[in-house]
Amino acid sequence: MVQPGNFPNYYLLDALQSYLGKMVAVQQTGNHVQQGILTSICPDYITLAVYGVPFFIRIEQVVWVNPLTRT
Repeated sequence: MVQPGNFPNYYLLDALQSYLGKMVAVQQTGNHVQQGILTSICPDYITLAVYGVPFFIRIEQVVWVNPLTRT
């Protein structure tokens, strides 16, 4: 578990915990949006499974994260 005093992005990391294992869209700096299943959350990056392939996104590059619903 991530502790508040140790990481500058604690609140983002804590908010992402509720999306773990769910389909999300992540906008990165440069207006790039990536969709996939959030598989892991680390202090400096998150991992999305995009068609079964791990895709790593650095926390500093995250602009927003939005959950997606499957229809």
